[in-house]
Amino acid sequence: MASFPRTGTQPETLVNLLITVIEKTPTGGATLEDLQAAYAEINDRHPSVRTIYRHIRRLNLFFDPLCYGEKPEPGEKVSVGDDDGETVTGEKAIYSRRRGCKTCYFFREIGDDLPAPTYDTTMLLLGIYPQLRGAMKSSIKKAMQSIFRNTLSGLSTFAGILSELEQMVHVSGAFPADPAKSEAMIEEILRALRERKRIRLGYLRTYDGAVTERVVEPHGLLCRLNNWYLTGWCTKRQQRRVFLLLNIKELMVLENSSYSMPPGFSLKEAYQNVWGTWTEDDFGKLERVRLRVRPGPAERFRHNLFHESQCTWELADGALEVTYQLTAAQEMIPWLMSWGDAIEVLEPAWLREELIKNLQETMRYYREKTATPPSLPR
Repeated sequence: MASFPRTGTQPETLVNLLITVIEKTPTGGATLEDLQAAYAEINDRHPSVRTIYRHIRRLNLFFDPLCYGEKPEPGEKVSVGDDDGETVTGEKAIYSRRRGCKTCYFFREIGDDLPAPTYDTTMLLLGIYPQLRGAMKSSIKKAMQSIFRNTLSGLSTFAGILSELEQMVHVSGAFPADPAKSEAMIEEILRALRERKRIRLGYLRTYDGAVTERVVEPHGLLCRLNNWYLTGWCTKRQQRRVFLLLNIKELMVLENSSYSMPPGFSLKEAYQNVWGTWTEDDFGKLERVRLRVRPGPAERFRHNLFHESQCTWELADGALEVTYQLTAAQEMIPWLMSWGDAIEVLEPAWLREELIKNLQETMRYYREKTATPPSLPR
């Protein structure tokens, strides 16, 4: 167990408890057993119920020092009660509710009156947490622990930011190598999403280089294999389309416009199981894709998560078996071809056959080019 100078394990414990409550809130709250397990994960011992109560109280006091009825300091502005020193009670960030015979804990959206540097740091950190917790959870936790050590109140916007970004942003696979290139564009797209305004695009058509004008009702942002995409309803095509941000030459939010999101639409549900940026209404059935990666290239899969459903198994010869649970797996074909003989598709059979067909067509193209060499300029 690593040593923790001065503060002991308390920052790590508080962060683990907070994350557990936040992650469990949408699905019915965190039980005492969940919180005891989160505590034990850091401290290697099972805590008493009283210990959990004490930590929940401390978290709540971080967010609002008056939430348990403490008296305000002289001259301190309070939202409940008056200025004569009367005991005040605020809203607790973590509140409990009975569900059957169990008590469950939930995280409440609270205010965002943080200093600007703290807000910016928290926004950056929590913005990547919902999507990359599978690959980077330990690193994000360490950063959050640092926030606890230096300015514990800096997490008071967690619930609101988390909820908003889960609806607007879904990141899968590698994070963009240079997100600053699209930073201003992403900021405007997020504003259009929040305010439900249409966007006018000048979009580069890659097959002929023409820039076309599109008006889009944005549904969200996608990140796939180092690229950001805008997905939304294209009023010109009258269907949901996906636009690569690097191909957007001009972007303007139409201030006097408005639109409604499709009923029941969830960006995460729509795209979490697809490999790329599938835009058809029918995603097909969820199925297992099983690959064999030979030794050498297998190391890439040990250290990189190419899709959040990725699972790996070591094989005796140093190779790796890799599986994914996907819909629209035909989008994998160009990526699979880029690996050459490093990857063998084991299943499904139709994907293996499609890959073989594409490889044969590529070979036929090059054979034809070899049989008829290009004429040299005179």
